[in-house]
Amino acid sequence: MGRRSRNDIDPTSVILDYFRYVKEYRSASAALAKAQNVTWPNQQVRGLLIELALKTYLCASGHIARGHDLVQLAREAVARGLVLTENDHKNIISNTNEIYYRGKAWNADYLCRYPMPNRGMLVFITPTHDALDEMIQRIVDQAAKKHDARVV
Repeated sequence: MGRRSRNDIDPTSVILDYFRYVKEYRSASAALAKAQNVTWPNQQVRGLLIELALKTYLCASGHIARGHDLVQLAREAVARGLVLTENDHKNIISNTNEIYYRGKAWNADYLCRYPMPNRGMLVFITPTHDALDEMIQRIVDQAAKKHDARVV
């Protein structure tokens, strides 16, 4: 059996799963924020949390999204009504995307998912847990409103 296409999945059948996943990964992000020496796992969880939050919003607006490019997912969500600040785009989503999805400086995809020895170190700036969590809460709130509007 092959992979189901986006068009085969009814967004209303999976939206509650998306909300639950975001809640779980928010807890994981909070726990990792308190841990020391977990740079790569922290970045992976933060990237996945952003991805899930954006996909939750898209699902709430009736669209099942695929892919891991946070910048592209944010564009799709904004096109469907999500309100993000410039700080969200530049300092949270784009910066995290450099480590989570497309590490241009290293010429590597999925950098935090597959850390490599002897890659060298570059400076990268990613959001604090608090800044990330505040943005995630705004996305989830907007997704909940969008979902309720679709259900009514």
